[in-house]
Amino acid sequence: MITRIENAFFLSTSSTTLLLRINEVGKPVTEYFGPRIEAVLPEAAFAKKEVTMGRTVVYDKDRSDTISLNDIPSDVSTLGKGDHHSPSLLLRSPKGVVFDFDFVSASIGEAKEMEGYPTPRGAKEELTLLLEDQAMGVQVELHYLVYEETNVIGRYVKIINLDEGKLTIEKAMSSQLVLENKQFELISNYGNWAGEFQAERQPLSHTRIEFGSDTGSAGDYHNPFFYLMAKGASLNHGDAYGFNLIYSGNHLQQIETDSYGKVRVLQGISPLNFRPTLAKGASFITPMAVLTYSNEGSNGIAHNFHSFIDGHVIPEHFSFVDRPVAYNNWEATYFKFSEHKIRSLIKKAAELGIELFVLDDGWFGHRDTEHSSLGDWKIYKKKLRHGIKGLADYAHKLGMKFGLWFEPEMISEDSDLFAAHPEYAVSDGIHKPSEGRFQRVIDMTNPEVRDYLFHALKGIISEAGIDYIKWDYNRIFSDLPASGTFCHDFILGLYDLLKRLRAEFPNLLMENCASGGGRNDLGMFSFFAQGWVSDDTDSFERAKMQAAMAVGYPQSVLSNHVSAKTSHQMLRKTSFGTKFDVAAIGVLGYELDIKELDPIDEREIKAQIAYYKEHRHLFQFGRYDVLQPLEDGALIIEVSDGKEAEVSYMNYLQTPHPGIETLRLVNLNPELTYDYAVRHEEIDFRRFGSIINQVTPIHLKEEGKLVNFISRRFGYGIEKFEGQAHGSLLLGGGLKLGRQWAGTGMNDQTRILLDFGGRLYRFKPKEN
Repeated sequence: MITRIENAFFLSTSSTTLLLRINEVGKPVTEYFGPRIEAVLPEAAFAKKEVTMGRTVVYDKDRSDTISLNDIPSDVSTLGKGDHHSPSLLLRSPKGVVFDFDFVSASIGEAKEMEGYPTPRGAKEELTLLLEDQAMGVQVELHYLVYEETNVIGRYVKIINLDEGKLTIEKAMSSQLVLENKQFELISNYGNWAGEFQAERQPLSHTRIEFGSDTGSAGDYHNPFFYLMAKGASLNHGDAYGFNLIYSGNHLQQIETDSYGKVRVLQGISPLNFRPTLAKGASFITPMAVLTYSNEGSNGIAHNFHSFIDGHVIPEHFSFVDRPVAYNNWEATYFKFSEHKIRSLIKKAAELGIELFVLDDGWFGHRDTEHSSLGDWKIYKKKLRHGIKGLADYAHKLGMKFGLWFEPEMISEDSDLFAAHPEYAVSDGIHKPSEGRFQRVIDMTNPEVRDYLFHALKGIISEAGIDYIKWDYNRIFSDLPASGTFCHDFILGLYDLLKRLRAEFPNLLMENCASGGGRNDLGMFSFFAQGWVSDDTDSFERAKMQAAMAVGYPQSVLSNHVSAKTSHQMLRKTSFGTKFDVAAIGVLGYELDIKELDPIDEREIKAQIAYYKEHRHLFQFGRYDVLQPLEDGALIIEVSDGKEAEVSYMNYLQTPHPGIETLRLVNLNPELTYDYAVRHEEIDFRRFGSIINQVTPIHLKEEGKLVNFISRRFGYGIEKFEGQAHGSLLLGGGLKLGRQWAGTGMNDQTRILLDFGGRLYRFKPKEN
């Protein structure tokens, strides 16, 4: 709801209010952002200003002899009129570099779709503030959209040149928000390949903090999602502010704390190598930034953004729709596969209960290694005699969906496409191009390229009856053309292609990938219902990444795979049980050679898939709460619907002196009685080493043939843990867990978790 009272504007969601005002000198300012307030008598919230401070510059003494632009909570800022913080707009024209925008008018109306960018659906109203610098002939529109039930506000800027001279944009942030300094901590996410979403906490200081990506994409280096936590805020309590950008290209975030108790937060397109110019009558629109507030700590931020993304960002056809259990052949075969091998994997996947088979890289051109064929989206007949359609038909006959890997934004020099169109590869035209993963970036700014890709993909998807595609993006930019907007134009070209594909195939499930999580952002999730989190499938590393990502993105977009026991990335050995306990919080898949499973492992995976299907909607769309962070010894995650819950427990390092742990939930019905149990798993006998001889009647050699034979068929059952408890106890005092293995003494409730071990606990209302 948007309400105007004179020059004050209340942008209210179900639980929050953003209060804007046009102040005495015609500048839009943020007077309040926090818990919802009534749209009456706003004056009490307005900043009081009676004297100028020190060396500040008085903006306009004729309208007010006390107001300095350096000391007001501006919603937009420029250079050269006394505001010496980092500005949200930097413009240049033949007339100069100082721009001074005054309020002209405001309108409240129906929300409109943004041109060129993905726009979250479902905003009921949009506020537009029109500002103008008449002397420079430039107008600025500030747009605000309210997503009421999710407590999210969208914000973007439109710049219009009315002057004869060309206007150059040197910086254009999508949003500027000024907050009272509550001794915030900044939590952002940095990373790299196979190490995405590494959460980092730092207190704000009076040093300007900047981070972002200049790789051509939203990037694993820094994700555009971040949040601020007030002093004393925790998982479930205290003031928290969340920020994100609906954009997949270069981005910049700035947080600046002044000397007088204010924090300025900027987010938008990175100004590095970004110089759009506007002729008379032309305009430029920034991507949309989104903001949220919660007084329920970081979990509150997650609840707001999860409901917003699931309900307003994800393609509508897949909004709150269960995703299938997938199998991907990559870590089973890499490039070395034949049609017979793939058919055998399809058959085995169907026997295990898998619902979607995905054929990864290596099916096209003459692709036997990563050195060739990108761009040649035609069947590699030497490998697949009956083509993709033959495999898809076989999967469909067995009751499964069929999916295919593509990397449309790349081109190999060893390809028919490059031989015919070398100009399709991005180059500055001067230097020898650099390769990444032996490939070049294809020029998505070229409409001819987009047409070629659209028809190539459309042909394969239509002919074979493809149900799913995995869209990969395996290198970052280099050798940029001289254009000052190339990276931005590339992203707009990508969005154009994706929009055409979504319109052509609205039922096609698409998964976003960029060597893992290199481009998991709200721009991509506007077209893709899910995203590959990381190429690192080690369960402990994934647990950390998934928990960091899930503060800003719902578990319904987290594509998680159970991989081989020995991680291909870490060489860390982990049980299939633990891998499932982590991967289940999200969209479940498998990625290992399922033809080589031992009998015990085959039973385990079948049981996992059956268990997941039974609770799938809860795992993918239940309310997500971190119960305990990893630094406290274990990462504990609850997904719940207010009535039942699943809890994922990931141990850190085993200690020789474990204490008693209490599991306290946060989103159950306090009036109900619950049946609880731990999901059954089995421990590999080989994990006990020679200590097994303390309980066996004969001596067994550690890793001997007999132990290996038994371990492939049988395991040691984990602790017994089941019973009943009242909801008020589970929410209040909590449930006592069995003590972890301590080296001496054990019973049937001792938890043998080991380093990086996991558990999954179920809580269901007692049946009458």
